[in-house]
Amino acid sequence: MSTNRPWRLGTRARLLLRGLRYARILSYASIDGWLTVAEAAALFDLARSLPHERPLAVEIGCWQGKSSVCLAKGLAGKQLPQLVCIDPFDASGDAASAGDYAGRAQRAGPLQAAFEQNLAAAGVREIVAVRRGFSHEHAAGFRDPIDLLFLDGDHEFAAVQRDYRDWAGKVQQGGYLAMHDVVHPVHDGPRRVVEELVRRDPAWVDHRYVDSLFVARRAA
Repeated sequence: MSTNRPWRLGTRARLLLRGLRYARILSYASIDGWLTVAEAAALFDLARSLPHERPLAVEIGCWQGKSSVCLAKGLAGKQLPQLVCIDPFDASGDAASAGDYAGRAQRAGPLQAAFEQNLAAAGVREIVAVRRGFSHEHAAGFRDPIDLLFLDGDHEFAAVQRDYRDWAGKVQQGGYLAMHDVVHPVHDGPRRVVEELVRRDPAWVDHRYVDSLFVARRAA
């Protein structure tokens, strides 16, 4: 047996080493997608920190539900919580990711079905409202104040900028904005939006990074 191969803790073990409360999101590890242990824990903790009564989180770009499960698990147990998940479920996105998306989607089968099955397996399907389509198609008619907005859709700069302009203004005071892949070797759309729009806006405070995840809070 080879002895020069580094020994590594599995995803579930690394998650549990952060605290037993993260046992609630162990199922995220088996869902296809892109989310580090630290990012998964951060999204779970953000959702847990939201108001107890009628907290509302919105996720743009859901793939097969890896991050959705972390958010929903954080909301579970609150009074009338809701996570709104918006995605076209057609494996579309930025050009740099198209090939990878297509291959993964072919293995998964119908993406919306895979997404909903993963939510059901995690026991959170009932608190998730699925909105099929592109985010801009739903923005105008969405008027409820948002406690947590997670942007993880198309990573082209123009698309991220549109998501931000369409949705960030709906986050209420004290609410949170989270954006994925802000620190990334290929995608620069999320990074540019954070640097050119979010960080320059005094309405957003308490900026922080967790791996590739950026989080800010809307000032009171």
